[in-house]
Amino acid sequence: MAGGRMSALSLPIDGAASTEFRSFRARTPLFTVSAGRVLVTLTLPERLNAGDVEFARGLAEQAAAYAVEVERLYRSGRRPSSGGSSSGRVSSGKGAAA
Repeated sequence: MAGGRMSALSLPIDGAASTEFRSFRARTPLFTVSAGRVLVTLTLPERLNAGDVEFARGLAEQAAAYAVEVERLYRSGRRPSSGGSSSGRVSSGKGAAA
């Protein structure tokens, strides 16, 4: 992200949280995460460009890595601490090779 201020949202997830992908014939798709009383919907401009495709692919890649790690922790029976450092790869979705 270029200079300037950045907003951050930490969204605690539990068994009641959900995600939803919605596609439409005449407009760009929506992706929504719902947790507690918070609903976050990702939207795109009506005229897409290569950066929008790159972002969507990065989102899918990072979500898949997140799912693998959550499953690994669940199967190991360990209770991870909240916060802390990460040994995983972090991607901004900008300029990442697929």
